[in-house]
Parts: sequence; C-alpha cells; structure tokens
Amino acid sequence: MKTNIYYFSSTGNSLSVARDIAKGLDEAHVVPIHKVMKYELDMSADAIGIVFPVYMWGLPLIVVEFLKKFQNITGKYIFAAATYGGFPAYTLQQAADQLKGQGTKLDLGAAIRMPGNYTPMYGAKPKKTQEAYFKKEKEKVKGIVELIKLKKSGPIDKNPLLVNALFSGLLYNFGIKTVSKADSQYYADQKCDGCGICAKVCPVSNIRMENNKPVWLHNCQHCLACLQWCPAEAVQCGKSTVKRKRYHHPDVKLADFIN
Repeated sequence: MKTNIYYFSSTGNSLSVARDIAKGLDEAHVVPIHKVMKYELDMSADAIGIVFPVYMWGLPLIVVEFLKKFQNITGKYIFAAATYGGFPAYTLQQAADQLKGQGTKLDLGAAIRMPGNYTPMYGAKPKKTQEAYFKKEKEKVKGIVELIKLKKSGPIDKNPLLVNALFSGLLYNFGIKTVSKADSQYYADQKCDGCGICAKVCPVSNIRMENNKPVWLHNCQHCLACLQWCPAEAVQCGKSTVKRKRYHHPDVKLADFIN
C-alpha cells in the first residue's frame, strides 16, 4: 500500500511522528506541507496522512489552507495525527469537519502528546520528561499504523464538549486572527551574528535578512522555528524567552528544516 504523509513541523515533533508512522508502513513517503502548497497533490497513493501540531487548541493556518486541497476525494484512506503539548481539544474534529464540508472523509484522527515548545510561555521540559513522552509516542504510533494497514476507521480524538467550546471555539477563533502578525513580537538581540539560519528555517519565507539582521514580514505562522533553531539563541519573542531553554526533537537535525 502506497502512503503519502504530509507534515507541518517547526521543532521536529510532527516530523518525528510522520517518520515513525512511515517506518511502520510498506511504502510511505514523508513530504513537508510547505513544499507542496503551490502544487496539486499526488493522489496516486492508497492512503494519505496529515501530521501537524496543535496551535491555540486548533489547526495551524497553513494546515487550514492545505486541507482545502482535499476536495471531493473518494476511494482513499485519509488519516491525521496531531501533536500537542497541553491537550488537543477539538483540533482533529476541526480537520474532520473541514474535510467533510469539502466532500472528503477523515477516517482516523489521533492526538499524540509530545514535549511542548511554546517558549513564550515556558522553557523546554527536562530530558527525562521528554523521553517519557517519546516512549508513549512510539507505543501510540504502533496502534495507529495497525489501523492504517487495515484501512480501519477509528475515533477522532478530542476533549469533552465544554473544553472544546472554550478552547477550540472561543480562544482559538480569537487568537488565530492575530497569528499572521505575531512576528511583531520577534526580534534578534545582541547575540545575533547574522548567520541567517532563522530565515532559512522559516516554512513560509517570512524572514528577510537586512544588514545581517532578520526582518519579519508579517506573514507569520507563529511556529517559533526561527527562535528554536537559532544557534546563538538570539531570536526572542517578547521579553519572556530570553532565559528560557530552547527545544527541538532530538532525532531531527537543522538540515531537516533548511529551505
């Protein structure tokens, strides 16, 4: 069975999950979403997967746009996996609802907890905590892979109704409107040496180097790739990130994100 797995990732959690799912399948290809946004999808695969992080208890903007490519698709097994640090709320059902409105069914929606990476609120978790999350991720992926192999429909993971209504409803709908200009809080401090890695890892080319300093262009996904991958830890988001420990998945490398 041929499977195409499309992923959106900034610090490697979703990329690692996509790779782990692919390893369990016979013929699977892992493709970054931002690389195919301008092109038609390859529909030759028997199964199509989408792997992405939960942002503000909902879908990242780039994933919302990507899902618009799935118009009236039939005869394909379609699955999604959402990585989250706190809780997934209604995110996967949001994806299922969008696809249903486009004439396409989401057969499986699995939420997978991973180490959080939202540095404006907290620093990286201790290594032992991260390793515990990674172990549970491997176990959950095994179950996901078995469902995919059998093309079985499964549950769409979500939280209780009131949680979904508050977080994926009220807070997401308010917060997601501010994301594209979230980069107004970003800056490079005195440690910046002009290496340009922040611009190279940005999945939407939202950073331009001017006089060896990054300039953000207000088309942000607020994915924090620029902050997390800066080797000098010079990229900041507000005042709170200066002393907080950065995070990226230990099994991914900078080269995986260089555009």
